[in-house]
Amino acid sequence: MSHYRATLNGATRPMTSIEPRTVGNYRLGALIGRGGTSEVYTAEHVLLGDVVAIKLLRPELADDHIQTAALVEEGTKVRAIDHPNVVRVLDAGIDPVTKGCYLVMERVAGETLAARLRREGRLSEAEVRRLGAELADGIAAAHACGIIHRDLKPANVMLDGARPKIVDFGIAKLLGARSAVTTGRAVGTLAYMAPEQLASGLIAPCTDLWALGIILFEAATARLPFEDFADGRCAQLFDEPLRASRFAPISPALDTLLARCLARDPGHRPTSATELARALRGELDLAVGADERITADHGGTDPAPLRSQRSPVVDTSTMLDRPLDRPLDRPLDRPLDRPLDRPLDRPLDRPLDRPL
Repeated sequence: MSHYRATLNGATRPMTSIEPRTVGNYRLGALIGRGGTSEVYTAEHVLLGDVVAIKLLRPELADDHIQTAALVEEGTKVRAIDHPNVVRVLDAGIDPVTKGCYLVMERVAGETLAARLRREGRLSEAEVRRLGAELADGIAAAHACGIIHRDLKPANVMLDGARPKIVDFGIAKLLGARSAVTTGRAVGTLAYMAPEQLASGLIAPCTDLWALGIILFEAATARLPFEDFADGRCAQLFDEPLRASRFAPISPALDTLLARCLARDPGHRPTSATELARALRGELDLAVGADERITADHGGTDPAPLRSQRSPVVDTSTMLDRPLDRPLDRPLDRPLDRPLDRPLDRPLDRPLDRPL
Protein backbone atom coordinates (compact mmCIF):
# COMPACT_ATOMS: atom_id res chain seq x y z
CA MET A 1 0.00 0.00 0.00
CA SER A 2 1.39 3.39 -0.90
CA HIS A 3 0.85 6.56 1.11
CA TYR A 4 0.60 8.53 -2.08
CA ARG A 5 -1.49 6.22 -4.23
CA ALA A 6 -3.67 8.98 -5.63
CA THR A 7 -0.59 10.92 -6.74
CA LEU A 8 1.42 7.98 -7.92
CA ASN A 9 -1.26 6.49 -10.08
CA GLY A 10 -1.56 9.81 -11.87
CA ALA A 11 -5.23 10.17 -10.97
CA THR A 12 -6.83 13.30 -12.35
CA ARG A 13 -9.93 13.13 -10.21
CA PRO A 14 -9.97 15.83 -7.49
CA MET A 15 -9.01 14.66 -4.03
CA THR A 16 -11.42 15.95 -1.41
CA SER A 17 -10.75 17.35 2.05
CA ILE A 18 -12.42 16.01 5.13
CA GLU A 19 -14.55 18.30 7.27
CA PRO A 20 -12.04 20.75 8.83
CA ARG A 21 -10.76 19.51 12.17
CA THR A 22 -7.57 19.15 14.13
CA VAL A 23 -5.60 16.06 15.01
CA GLY A 24 -3.31 16.71 17.92
CA ASN A 25 -1.65 20.05 17.19
CA TYR A 26 -2.35 19.84 13.47
CA ARG A 27 -5.19 21.21 11.36
CA LEU A 28 -6.01 18.73 8.60
CA GLY A 29 -6.15 19.91 5.00
CA ALA A 30 -6.56 18.14 1.68
CA LEU A 31 -6.56 14.39 1.23
CA ILE A 32 -3.47 13.55 -0.82
CA GLY A 33 -3.50 9.76 -0.76
CA ARG A 34 -5.59 6.77 0.23
CA GLY A 35 -4.66 3.13 0.60
CA GLY A 36 -6.29 -0.02 1.85
CA THR A 37 -5.72 0.79 5.53
CA SER A 38 -4.87 4.48 5.80
CA GLU A 39 -5.30 7.96 4.39
CA VAL A 40 -2.74 10.76 4.08
CA TYR A 41 -3.62 14.44 4.45
CA THR A 42 -1.74 17.68 4.31
CA ALA A 43 -1.79 19.38 7.68
CA GLU A 44 -0.55 22.54 9.35
CA HIS A 45 0.67 22.99 12.90
CA VAL A 46 -1.89 25.25 14.60
CA LEU A 47 0.77 27.34 16.37
CA LEU A 48 3.96 27.07 14.34
CA GLY A 49 2.46 26.91 10.85
CA ASP A 50 4.66 23.97 9.80
CA VAL A 51 3.19 22.06 6.86
CA VAL A 52 3.37 18.29 7.25
CA ALA A 53 1.69 15.11 6.04
CA ILE A 54 -0.43 13.09 8.45
CA LYS A 55 -1.13 9.42 7.92
CA LEU A 56 -4.33 8.28 9.62
CA LEU A 57 -5.83 4.85 9.90
CA ARG A 58 -9.07 4.77 7.98
CA PRO A 59 -11.97 5.39 10.41
CA GLU A 60 -13.38 1.89 10.03
CA LEU A 61 -10.00 0.45 11.13
CA ALA A 62 -9.43 2.75 14.10
CA ASP A 63 -10.16 -0.03 16.60
CA ASP A 64 -8.26 -2.68 14.62
CA HIS A 65 -5.39 -3.62 16.91
CA ILE A 66 -3.40 -5.29 14.13
CA GLN A 67 -3.52 -2.24 11.85
CA THR A 68 -2.75 0.06 14.77
CA ALA A 69 0.28 -2.06 15.61
CA ALA A 70 1.35 -1.91 11.97
CA LEU A 71 1.21 1.88 11.88
CA VAL A 72 3.07 2.23 15.17
CA GLU A 73 5.68 -0.24 13.93
CA GLU A 74 6.11 1.75 10.71
CA GLY A 75 6.63 4.98 12.66
CA THR A 76 9.13 3.35 14.98
CA LYS A 77 11.13 1.91 12.10
CA VAL A 78 11.27 5.06 10.00
CA ARG A 79 12.00 7.33 12.96
CA ALA A 80 15.22 5.37 13.48
CA ILE A 81 16.45 6.39 10.01
CA ASP A 82 18.00 9.85 9.82
CA HIS A 83 18.87 10.51 6.20
CA PRO A 84 17.99 13.22 3.65
CA ASN A 85 16.86 10.58 1.13
CA VAL A 86 14.31 9.00 3.49
CA VAL A 87 11.09 10.78 4.46
CA ARG A 88 11.12 11.64 8.17
CA VAL A 89 8.54 10.67 10.78
CA LEU A 90 8.15 13.66 13.11
CA ASP A 91 5.50 12.64 15.60
CA ALA A 92 2.72 10.19 16.38
CA GLY A 93 -0.44 10.16 18.44
CA ILE A 94 -4.07 9.12 18.80
CA ASP A 95 -6.78 10.81 16.75
CA PRO A 96 -9.24 12.21 19.32
CA VAL A 97 -12.18 11.70 16.94
CA THR A 98 -11.66 8.17 15.61
CA LYS A 99 -9.36 7.02 18.45
CA GLY A 100 -7.06 5.59 15.77
CA CYS A 101 -3.30 6.02 15.54
CA TYR A 102 -1.69 8.62 13.29
CA LEU A 103 1.81 9.48 12.09
CA VAL A 104 3.10 12.99 11.38
CA MET A 105 5.57 12.93 8.50
CA GLU A 106 7.71 15.32 6.57
CA ARG A 107 5.65 16.79 3.73
CA VAL A 108 7.22 16.30 0.31
CA ALA A 109 5.41 18.62 -2.07
CA GLY A 110 6.88 17.25 -5.30
CA GLU A 111 5.77 14.41 -7.54
CA THR A 112 6.70 10.75 -7.45
CA LEU A 113 9.41 9.24 -9.61
CA ALA A 114 6.64 7.17 -11.20
CA ALA A 115 4.86 10.36 -12.29
CA ARG A 116 8.08 11.81 -13.68
CA LEU A 117 8.85 8.67 -15.67
CA ARG A 118 5.34 8.66 -17.11
CA ARG A 119 5.79 12.27 -18.17
CA GLU A 120 9.38 12.23 -19.43
CA GLY A 121 10.04 8.63 -20.43
CA ARG A 122 13.61 7.48 -20.00
CA LEU A 123 16.12 9.68 -18.22
CA SER A 124 19.70 10.49 -19.18
CA GLU A 125 22.45 8.24 -17.89
CA ALA A 126 23.78 11.06 -15.70
CA GLU A 127 20.35 11.49 -14.11
CA VAL A 128 19.89 7.74 -13.65
CA ARG A 129 23.25 7.56 -11.90
CA ARG A 130 22.53 10.57 -9.68
CA LEU A 131 19.08 9.39 -8.64
CA GLY A 132 20.30 5.84 -8.16
CA ALA A 133 23.24 6.87 -6.00
CA GLU A 134 21.04 9.00 -3.73
CA LEU A 135 18.44 6.26 -3.43
CA ALA A 136 21.19 3.77 -2.63
CA ASP A 137 22.41 6.15 0.09
CA GLY A 138 18.93 6.20 1.62
CA ILE A 139 18.66 2.42 1.38
CA ALA A 140 22.08 2.08 3.02
CA ALA A 141 20.88 4.24 5.92
CA ALA A 142 17.84 2.00 6.36
CA HIS A 143 19.97 -1.13 6.17
CA ALA A 144 22.35 0.33 8.76
CA CYS A 145 19.33 0.45 11.10
CA GLY A 146 18.55 -3.16 10.25
CA ILE A 147 15.52 -2.22 8.12
CA ILE A 148 14.68 -3.75 4.73
CA HIS A 149 12.10 -1.72 2.78
CA ARG A 150 10.65 -4.66 0.76
CA ASP A 151 8.53 -2.47 -1.53
CA LEU A 152 10.89 -0.11 -3.36
CA LYS A 153 9.41 1.15 -6.64
CA PRO A 154 9.09 4.49 -8.48
CA ALA A 155 5.73 5.06 -6.80
CA ASN A 156 7.45 5.01 -3.39
CA VAL A 157 10.05 7.61 -4.34
CA MET A 158 9.00 11.23 -3.89
CA LEU A 159 10.99 13.97 -5.60
CA ASP A 160 11.69 16.98 -3.38
CA GLY A 161 13.02 19.19 -6.14
CA ALA A 162 15.92 17.14 -7.48
CA ARG A 163 16.30 15.08 -4.31
CA PRO A 164 14.62 11.65 -4.18
CA LYS A 165 13.09 10.59 -0.88
CA ILE A 166 12.03 7.04 -0.09
CA VAL A 167 8.54 6.76 1.40
CA ASP A 168 6.16 4.06 2.57
CA PHE A 169 7.97 1.79 4.99
CA GLY A 170 4.61 0.24 5.87
CA ILE A 171 5.75 -3.30 5.04
CA ALA A 172 9.43 -2.83 5.88
CA LYS A 173 11.03 -5.60 7.93
CA LEU A 174 13.42 -5.27 10.84
CA LEU A 175 16.22 -7.79 10.34
CA GLY A 176 16.54 -10.35 13.10
CA ALA A 177 13.16 -9.46 14.60
CA ARG A 178 9.69 -10.87 14.30
CA SER A 179 7.19 -8.27 13.18
CA ALA A 180 4.20 -7.60 15.39
CA VAL A 181 2.11 -7.64 12.25
CA THR A 182 3.31 -10.12 9.63
CA THR A 183 5.87 -12.91 9.63
CA GLY A 184 6.66 -15.57 7.07
CA ARG A 185 4.61 -13.78 4.42
CA ALA A 186 5.44 -12.51 0.95
CA VAL A 187 4.68 -8.84 0.51
CA GLY A 188 5.69 -6.30 -2.09
CA THR A 189 4.87 -5.25 -5.64
CA LEU A 190 5.25 -8.02 -8.21
CA ALA A 191 7.19 -6.12 -10.88
CA TYR A 192 9.86 -5.06 -8.35
CA MET A 193 10.11 -8.20 -6.20
CA ALA A 194 13.31 -10.24 -6.24
CA PRO A 195 12.97 -13.90 -7.27
CA GLU A 196 13.76 -15.17 -3.79
CA GLN A 197 11.33 -12.70 -2.22
CA LEU A 198 8.47 -13.64 -4.51
CA ALA A 199 8.96 -17.39 -4.29
CA SER A 200 9.89 -17.94 -0.66
CA GLY A 201 9.52 -14.65 1.17
CA LEU A 202 13.29 -14.50 1.78
CA ILE A 203 14.23 -10.96 2.81
CA ALA A 204 17.77 -9.55 2.95
CA PRO A 205 19.54 -6.32 1.93
CA CYS A 206 20.08 -7.78 -1.55
CA THR A 207 16.28 -7.83 -1.93
CA ASP A 208 16.19 -4.03 -1.92
CA LEU A 209 19.15 -3.91 -4.34
CA TRP A 210 17.16 -5.96 -6.86
CA ALA A 211 14.23 -3.53 -6.56
CA LEU A 212 16.53 -0.55 -7.00
CA GLY A 213 17.99 -2.24 -10.07
CA ILE A 214 14.48 -2.53 -11.55
CA ILE A 215 13.81 1.14 -10.77
CA LEU A 216 17.04 2.25 -12.47
CA PHE A 217 16.46 -0.04 -15.46
CA GLU A 218 13.02 1.51 -15.85
CA ALA A 219 14.43 5.03 -15.51
CA ALA A 220 17.10 4.31 -18.13
CA THR A 221 14.90 2.51 -20.66
CA ALA A 222 11.26 3.47 -19.90
CA ARG A 223 10.36 -0.22 -19.63
CA LEU A 224 10.73 -3.25 -17.37
CA PRO A 225 13.51 -5.82 -17.94
CA PHE A 226 11.24 -8.76 -18.74
CA GLU A 227 9.45 -9.39 -22.03
CA ASP A 228 6.62 -11.37 -20.52
CA PHE A 229 5.78 -9.09 -17.59
CA ALA A 230 2.94 -7.51 -19.54
CA ASP A 231 1.07 -10.83 -19.41
CA GLY A 232 1.28 -10.97 -15.63
CA ARG A 233 3.85 -13.78 -15.48
CA CYS A 234 6.12 -14.07 -12.47
CA ALA A 235 8.88 -13.65 -15.03
CA GLN A 236 11.75 -13.11 -12.61
CA LEU A 237 11.38 -16.69 -11.36
CA PHE A 238 12.27 -18.21 -14.74
CA ASP A 239 13.56 -15.56 -17.16
CA GLU A 240 16.84 -13.70 -17.24
CA PRO A 241 16.45 -9.91 -17.22
CA LEU A 242 17.10 -8.23 -20.55
CA ARG A 243 20.10 -5.94 -20.85
CA ALA A 244 19.30 -2.24 -20.62
CA SER A 245 21.64 -1.48 -23.53
CA ARG A 246 19.14 -3.16 -25.87
CA PHE A 247 16.73 -0.29 -25.28
CA ALA A 248 18.82 2.78 -24.43
CA PRO A 249 22.23 4.25 -25.34
CA ILE A 250 23.89 3.70 -21.98
CA SER A 251 27.53 3.03 -21.19
CA PRO A 252 28.81 -0.55 -20.86
CA ALA A 253 29.66 0.20 -17.23
CA LEU A 254 26.08 1.17 -16.32
CA ASP A 255 24.69 -1.69 -18.39
CA THR A 256 26.81 -4.20 -16.48
CA LEU A 257 26.03 -2.58 -13.13
CA LEU A 258 22.28 -2.84 -13.74
CA ALA A 259 22.73 -6.46 -14.80
CA ARG A 260 24.55 -7.15 -11.53
CA CYS A 261 21.71 -5.63 -9.52
CA LEU A 262 19.33 -7.93 -11.40
CA ALA A 263 21.37 -11.12 -11.02
CA ARG A 264 19.00 -13.96 -10.15
CA ASP A 265 21.64 -15.30 -7.78
CA PRO A 266 21.65 -12.82 -4.85
CA GLY A 267 25.35 -13.51 -4.31
CA HIS A 268 26.15 -11.91 -7.67
CA ARG A 269 24.52 -8.59 -6.79
CA PRO A 270 26.50 -5.72 -5.24
CA THR A 271 27.43 -6.58 -1.68
CA SER A 272 25.75 -3.52 -0.18
CA ALA A 273 23.79 -0.38 -1.01
CA THR A 274 26.87 1.65 -0.13
CA GLU A 275 28.92 -0.27 -2.69
CA LEU A 276 26.20 0.31 -5.29
CA ALA A 277 26.11 4.05 -4.55
CA ARG A 278 29.88 4.30 -5.00
CA ALA A 279 29.71 2.39 -8.28
CA LEU A 280 26.94 4.65 -9.60
CA ARG A 281 29.10 7.68 -8.77
CA GLY A 282 32.05 6.15 -10.60
CA GLU A 283 34.07 5.76 -7.41
CA LEU A 284 34.17 1.97 -7.63
CA ASP A 285 34.37 -0.40 -10.58
CA LEU A 286 32.04 -3.35 -10.09
CA ALA A 287 32.24 -4.43 -13.73
CA VAL A 288 35.41 -6.52 -13.37
CA GLY A 289 34.36 -10.14 -13.67
CA ALA A 290 30.69 -9.18 -13.53
CA ASP A 291 29.84 -10.25 -17.06
CA GLU A 292 31.36 -13.66 -16.40
CA ARG A 293 29.17 -14.08 -13.32
CA ILE A 294 26.09 -12.88 -15.19
CA THR A 295 26.89 -15.23 -18.07
CA ALA A 296 27.15 -18.08 -15.58
CA ASP A 297 23.68 -17.17 -14.34
CA HIS A 298 22.46 -17.53 -17.91
CA GLY A 299 24.13 -20.88 -18.34
CA GLY A 300 26.02 -19.87 -21.50
CA THR A 301 27.26 -17.02 -23.63
CA ASP A 302 24.14 -16.58 -25.76
CA PRO A 303 21.35 -14.26 -24.63
CA ALA A 304 19.01 -15.99 -22.21
CA PRO A 305 15.72 -17.20 -23.67
CA LEU A 306 12.51 -15.58 -22.51
CA ARG A 307 11.57 -18.76 -20.67
CA SER A 308 14.79 -19.94 -19.10
CA GLN A 309 15.42 -23.68 -19.19
CA ARG A 310 17.10 -23.56 -15.82
CA SER A 311 15.23 -24.28 -12.62
CA PRO A 312 13.84 -21.36 -10.67
CA VAL A 313 16.09 -19.98 -7.94
CA VAL A 314 13.91 -21.57 -5.27
CA ASP A 315 11.25 -24.22 -5.08
CA THR A 316 8.03 -22.63 -6.33
CA SER A 317 5.73 -25.58 -5.71
CA THR A 318 4.03 -23.68 -2.90
CA MET A 319 4.54 -20.18 -4.22
CA LEU A 320 1.85 -17.79 -2.97
CA ASP A 321 0.06 -20.75 -1.40
CA ARG A 322 -1.57 -21.40 -4.77
CA PRO A 323 -3.21 -24.69 -5.79
CA LEU A 324 -0.64 -26.95 -7.41
CA ASP A 325 -2.82 -27.44 -10.48
CA ARG A 326 -2.91 -23.74 -11.23
CA PRO A 327 -0.34 -22.59 -13.83
CA LEU A 328 2.47 -20.50 -12.40
CA ASP A 329 2.35 -18.13 -15.36
CA ARG A 330 -1.37 -17.47 -15.37
CA PRO A 331 -2.27 -13.77 -15.71
CA LEU A 332 -2.63 -12.09 -12.34
CA ASP A 333 -5.92 -10.38 -11.60
CA ARG A 334 -4.18 -7.07 -10.85
CA PRO A 335 -1.98 -4.44 -12.50
CA LEU A 336 1.74 -5.08 -12.08
CA ASP A 337 2.37 -1.72 -10.45
CA ARG A 338 -0.06 -2.40 -7.59
CA PRO A 339 1.26 -3.95 -4.39
CA LEU A 340 1.07 -7.73 -4.16
CA ASP A 341 -0.78 -7.25 -0.94
CA ARG A 342 -3.51 -9.84 -0.81
CA PRO A 343 -4.38 -13.22 -2.31
CA LEU A 344 -4.54 -12.87 -6.06
CA ASP A 345 -8.21 -13.82 -6.38
CA ARG A 346 -9.37 -11.07 -4.02
CA PRO A 347 -9.84 -7.31 -4.60
CA LEU A 348 -6.59 -5.66 -5.60
CA ASP A 349 -6.14 -2.89 -3.04
CA ARG A 350 -5.01 -4.97 -0.04
CA PRO A 351 -1.60 -6.54 0.88
CA LEU A 352 -0.51 -10.09 0.01
CA ASP A 353 -0.43 -11.10 3.65
CA ARG A 354 -1.18 -14.80 3.80
CA PRO A 355 1.45 -17.36 4.78
CA LEU A 356 3.47 -18.90 1.97
